[in-house]
Order: sequence, then structure tokens, then C-alpha cells
Amino acid sequence: MDWFPRPARVADVELVGPSEELDAEALFRLLTAADAREWPHKVGVAGRSEGSAKPTTRLLASRGIVFKTNLAEVSPSREAALARVERARELGARARVWHPSKRWALMRIGDGWLPLTACRELRTLRTIELLADRLRAWTAMLDLGLEVQRRCGLGLDLNPANFALEDGREDLHYLDDELYARLEPRQLAFAAAARIPEEPDAEEATWYGWGRDVGLALDRRGVSDEERDVVVGEALGYPLAETFEPRRAALVAGLRAERPTVRLGRRSFGRSERVCLLADVHANLPALEAVVAAARDLGATSFLFLGDAVGYGPHPAECVARLAELGGISIRGNHDHAIATGELDVGMNRLARTCAEWTRGRLGRAEVEWLDSLRPDHRDGEWMAVHGAPRDPKRFFAYVYDLTYEDNLDHMEREGVAVCFHGHTHVPLVHTELPSGRAKLTAPRHLTLDTRRPTLVNPGSVGQPRDGDPRAAFAVWDRATSRVSFERAAYDLARTLADIRREGLPVELLSRLERGA
Repeated sequence: MDWFPRPARVADVELVGPSEELDAEALFRLLTAADAREWPHKVGVAGRSEGSAKPTTRLLASRGIVFKTNLAEVSPSREAALARVERARELGARARVWHPSKRWALMRIGDGWLPLTACRELRTLRTIELLADRLRAWTAMLDLGLEVQRRCGLGLDLNPANFALEDGREDLHYLDDELYARLEPRQLAFAAAARIPEEPDAEEATWYGWGRDVGLALDRRGVSDEERDVVVGEALGYPLAETFEPRRAALVAGLRAERPTVRLGRRSFGRSERVCLLADVHANLPALEAVVAAARDLGATSFLFLGDAVGYGPHPAECVARLAELGGISIRGNHDHAIATGELDVGMNRLARTCAEWTRGRLGRAEVEWLDSLRPDHRDGEWMAVHGAPRDPKRFFAYVYDLTYEDNLDHMEREGVAVCFHGHTHVPLVHTELPSGRAKLTAPRHLTLDTRRPTLVNPGSVGQPRDGDPRAAFAVWDRATSRVSFERAAYDLARTLADIRREGLPVELLSRLERGA
């Protein structure tokens, strides 16, 4: 008898629900194909290899399709088996975590009926080669579990063998046929702690860093402090060999690490400092990380952030956390204001509002508090910083552009401000007073600030450039020489695009980032 049960004839297979690709005859041919491969080695496993822990599970691969059934779920009648399948399909429609190709069927075996699923062959998370990529995938797995619990009250079995990727894509899919009543905090703890013995070569610092990433995911999905304490307690109680205790302690320390909190930041910069000027990060973490690294390579020791940490991009919580860690001086942008206050109908177009609504669902209390703590402007002697325009009372709604820059320079002269750093337009620009008159300097490379002449300086956008150059834009202000240099940093654009697709954000964002428009 075959290890994987096979139907005797086409009439023994019944497809449940519509399918444009498969019918009963196609299923029968695949199930009975001579080159179909049984996967007994992927059942009952407990280590790093992929598979199912249930010994009654049966897996069969046939021409790019993987079939799955469970001998423990045999029903004496077709009606009972169909009811089980319909219930599973109803839960799956709510959770929306299965691959689009997944289909359900019934298969008659002897006097009973078995539920059967067919799905395109995917790569489980256990097959990812690099540890850094596995850690990132595990975080995504936990985040997806939290998201499903929050959205529809269902639980996933958080084992890397139950999650998979399709070659060439970053979308995460759930492989298990079962969905559960809810996701308990102890399941999150066990899913995290159980990874430690699977990676015996990973150092304590790695586990601390991953613990922090998991902690951010908990915050992003609205896990309360009390529930977080339960997760920590359960992680401490998970059975591990003594040799793994230092790594467990590092993981727990990461989970307990301080998250972004309300900070006033610095009040001024030293006269000899080099300051990185950055604006309009828009939740693009790879771009932000590239700019921070490049600025430090250029000698920057402080950061002046000119607003819009969030909006549009797929990494809002991570970017808030990174900017909070930088300290420096941070200014409120219009997207920061809208997302912190919930005022999404003021000054936001359809695309911005759609992304803002998504972003609010991805931020925890600490991130929202940090955004809400940002000041609309900063004044330090003869220079100031805003997000939008200095003459705008709100400071973050109005733009500096061809029709308004002279009014803004007039405003600065009246207020005794020599230099105003700003963002909002996503284009590196300087508006200033030259001996020949007022002028707009496009695509500047270097500028020496002259306190006798009012000057508006825009370093461009980190995460959403709109000047035709997709690289992240920033500037470095050398306070000792009053020189500003305008810089670009290449970043992992493919990662940002993949994360936008994975999160289901509007497709318009893809071409905008690719074109720098």
C-alpha cells in the first residue's frame, strides 16, 4: 500500500470550490503520476529540516504541486468530510494567509473520505540559507501571526516549517491547513525561544538584536505591556539545555529593551560639529540606514531630522525607532502630524491617506507618542528648522517653491533668521540672496552659508526622492566652516520594493521609488 493514499479512479476525487487551473481529472492525473514523489522524510521532524511534526500527515509532490492530507482526519461519509473542508475554507477566507494557488478537495479511500489540499510548491523558511535572512523571516512570521490575530481573531501555528516563500517573491504564506481559535502569548514565546537550539553557532548579540526586532513587532501590533510580560515569562520557562541559557538571556534582554519613548532631543549643536541634514524618510528603512552610515563616513556626529519619518513606506515602526535612537533634533512633518493625531483628511491626497491609514495600524503606542512629541520648528540663534515653510504658522503644511520662496526669504529677514533648513518638496534645493539678486540653485553640490544673506536649504528626501535620482538624498553641514555639502547614498531599493509588495501598499509607490519621482 502506498504511504500517500492514491485514488483508484477520477470519481474518487472531488474538487471543493472553483478553480481555473485544476479540476478532478487534473488532480487525479497528478496524484497518480508515475513521477510523483512521496515525502515521508518531511513528516515527524523536529530539527532544522522542513516538514510536519504530525506523523499522520502525508505529503506528495507532483509536477510542481504539493498535496497534503492527514490520515487522522478520515471521515466515514462524504458529507462529514465536506463539512470539515468548508469550515477550513471559511476560516482561510477570513485569515487570507494561504498561497493563492491553494485548493481543497475530497478524496475517497476505501470506505472513508479524506480532506486534501493542493498548492504550488514553495520554499519553507527552514530552507533559507543565511542566518540574517532567517531571522528576518522569523520576525515576519511572528508579525503575520500577530496581524492575523488582531485582524480576525485567528491563530497560526508559529513554526518556520509552516511558512513559505515563492521563488523571486517576498510574500509570506502559511502552509498549515489548520487555523486556531486565537494566538496566545505563550505561543509567541515558544516560537521565539525554540529557535535558539536550532542555531547553535549564533552569538548572544544576535539573539539580543533579534529580541529587539520581535519586541518592535509586538509594539507594532498593539501587544500590551501585560501581554509582553507574559511573553517574557513564558520565554524564560521554555525548556532549553543549560548551554543555551546565555542566549536565552540575551533574547529576553532584547525583548525587554527600551522601546522608542518621548524624547525632547538636543537643544543645539556644537559650533565645531558636522551635522547630517535629513528629511522625508517616509518609512524607508534601507534608505535611512544607508544615509546614516554614509553621513558618519563623512564625519557627521549629529543629526537634524526635518520631518516625515512615516507615510508611504513599509517600515514605519523601524524608522521611528532608528530616528529616536539617533537623538539629535527632530522636527514634525505633515505625515507625522496626521498619523500621530489621526487627522488624515487635512492636506493629504488619496495615496497619502491610504498609506497613512495602513501606517496607523502598524505603529505601537511608543511610536505614536514619539511622533506626537515632535516640535513643529526649532530655532537656535540665526538658524531655524521646519518641515515645510518658515512663513507657514503650522510650519509643516506649506511648500517652498518658485511662487513662494521670496515671501519666505522676506519672512526670514523680518524674523532675523539667516538660515532655514526644511524638507517637504523631496528635492535638493537652495533659495538664497546672491549679489545679482534672489535665486534658486538646483542640484547644488556645495554651499557656504553667509549669515548676511537669508538662505533656505532643502537636503532632499531620504526615502522618497523626486528629482529623478532614486538614490537617498541628504546633506552634511560643517558648522566650523559653514559649508553644506549635498550627498546621495545608494541603498537596497529591491528590499524596499519587495516589502511594499508584501504589505499590499499601493503599486504606484513602486514606480515612484524606481524613477526617483
